[in-house]
Amino acid sequence: MRKYVGLENKRILVVEDVELNQHLARHIMESWGCVVEIAENGSLAVEKVKNSDYDLVLMDIQMPVMDGMEATRQIRKISDTKKATVPIVALTANAMKAECDTYLELGMNDCMAKPFEEPMLFKTVSKNIMKGNAMINSNAGAVGVQPAPNEKLYDLSMVEAISGGDKSFIQRMLQLFLDTVPATINDLKASCDAADWAMLSKHAHKLKSTIDSMNINSLKQDIRTIETSAKANDDPAVLKRLTGKVLSVMNDVMKQVKAEM
Repeated sequence: MRKYVGLENKRILVVEDVELNQHLARHIMESWGCVVEIAENGSLAVEKVKNSDYDLVLMDIQMPVMDGMEATRQIRKISDTKKATVPIVALTANAMKAECDTYLELGMNDCMAKPFEEPMLFKTVSKNIMKGNAMINSNAGAVGVQPAPNEKLYDLSMVEAISGGDKSFIQRMLQLFLDTVPATINDLKASCDAADWAMLSKHAHKLKSTIDSMNINSLKQDIRTIETSAKANDDPAVLKRLTGKVLSVMNDVMKQVKAEM
């Protein structure tokens, strides 16, 4: 009986220029029943993602021709939303928090150190494919990929851990959320409507910490994409779509918080 199950027929793109690492990753994941393809550099990876559907991309950072960061930027700009939002996991020998934060802000979904061991690889691949499938299976409407209608959109585990059991602290945090978020998302909308991308990036940066603190997982990647893409003045259509999604989800979160208080 196989030890690692649940990823059968999942399509994985491994973007890696070192043949030994290619062989290792392919061998491990094919033993799980995955369908594995290889791209030797970021440029080839972008073309493969444009032309095929993958459940996940394992992206090395340091590569010739085009590195993993630039490849991620280009993938996130693809007009096909499903392809543009494929989960991307950074593979790097420098998996320190600062480096990983940079990759997440760029639009990657996760970060894993090399060399990797099979249990950690399986855990990382499974986690990110499940998140990706949850997003894809939700209804992708005019404002982008949305969470399921009745899903709880936030998680207070971080706030509860900080509170040390002080319920009044939690209530105060929730009230501050309700008091401050409307102005922030109004600023986000106004800057997007005005095509003021520099201000949009700043407002996204401000909202990012709130989204992280409230564990609004469906927006964590999107708010980072808005921040970095707006700063770079990238693809206004994508920025408007993602901003619309953020506004919609944040309004739904506020309704849920009010209902539970």
